[in-house]
Amino acid sequence: MRIFLLPLTTRQALIYYQRAAPTPGAKLGYIERITNKAAETWSSWEGAQSGWKKQVAKYGNRGLQRIPYQEWSLKSFPPSNPKLQAEQITDGKKFDVIYPGNIMHKEDVPKVMARLARERKQLHWNRFIGSMVAMPFTIPFGLIPILAYPIFHSSTQYSDAGRTGTVSNWDPHPVGRRLTCLVALKGSDHLDFILDNRLYRLRSTPEVEDLFDDIAPDSPDFHFVTRSQILDGSTPPEQLILTKNTHDKIAKALKVPELGGEVERAIWQVSQQIREQQEQKSQQQKAQQKSQQEVQKQLPQQPGPNAQTRQVGTKDKKS
Repeated sequence: MRIFLLPLTTRQALIYYQRAAPTPGAKLGYIERITNKAAETWSSWEGAQSGWKKQVAKYGNRGLQRIPYQEWSLKSFPPSNPKLQAEQITDGKKFDVIYPGNIMHKEDVPKVMARLARERKQLHWNRFIGSMVAMPFTIPFGLIPILAYPIFHSSTQYSDAGRTGTVSNWDPHPVGRRLTCLVALKGSDHLDFILDNRLYRLRSTPEVEDLFDDIAPDSPDFHFVTRSQILDGSTPPEQLILTKNTHDKIAKALKVPELGGEVERAIWQVSQQIREQQEQKSQQQKAQQKSQQEVQKQLPQQPGPNAQTRQVGTKDKKS
């Protein structure tokens, strides 16, 4: 059982829970069979050369990119329940948290995990309560069938070599909204349980260190920053560590095929965030400069030293 912690920028990191492979010959449950069938169907649609299936997969994947990568991280964790928690404590087995120690400080790793578990938990809990309050008004829409594409695709969780995901908070279907909040809440509960009981050990392996030396040789180090530090501007600007087209190398080097889609989506999202932050900062600077120029225009003109010299010279000539 492994948890991957991969820095995306100097402030953000992707967390991914790699589930244990199912026991050969084990009987799959109803949900697992539906999940596998959905994954196979969607993969075949993605591989279509043309036609409506290809278009549905294209626009469906584009919509799935809108789901925050933090939600995908939480949904990669199996839902927490008392039976699972008791087994994990009794067995005493710890999760290996794999991170690149050459670019990330060891003491920052638990902080990043705790932030994901606790901050997102409050967010999903608030949204779940909101959706429950709105239930009387959304019941009629709940009668609308959930189509097999692409909403059904986003409401399933892939368990084999594909993506993992469920419907996100942006899903307009009322049933989907409540389900996604519950799944994310259960995932955050599991991560929180692992942290509280210290069922993890931090490991910076040569494989992951060599990987980051290869794909991000000149990138700055990751640093955990608090919200107050960001607001008061005491930290340097956020920079990308992982860049576009590095996701395949990561999946191959770590031998986790499903990580490719997760990393690709996360890189795209943080790149968009940084670009928007830079544009917003540029607009603020332009607005500030324009405001200063308008203030300067409104101020009365003060005579300069040359004007005083000319006045003195004129008086001398008259005298």
